Amino acid sequence: MTDVPEQIDDLIYAPNPEYPYPFPVPQPPHFWMTEQTGKLSGSVERYFSGQRLSPEDLRLLRSYLRQYVARAVIAEGVDREALLRKIDTLKSNRDVERFADELSEAGIEPF
Repeated sequence: MTDVPEQIDDLIYAPNPEYPYPFPVPQPPHFWMTEQTGKLSGSVERYFSGQRLSPEDLRLLRSYLRQYVARAVIAEGVDREALLRKIDTLKSNRDVERFADELSEAGIEPF
């Protein structure tokens, strides 16, 4: 794991060696809590608390989920590309919740 922060879209992730991704992968996904600008944590907190997500919240969550799904270990037989395409369709809290459930079934736990 590198110690160099990575910018993805307008989010900046700094790896936390005390909270590493538990599986060996070429490029581990970033966890939302390692994002450094503070933008993503606000969006995730609003999602967790059931507050209505703004268009900006949804944009940030989609960005986060895109990198996570692209990099995470996934269950055998799951179509990663189909999951990645679905991210752009997330338009509400309920959509994000359903998608998180689908990811969980695929062995991916981004939250």
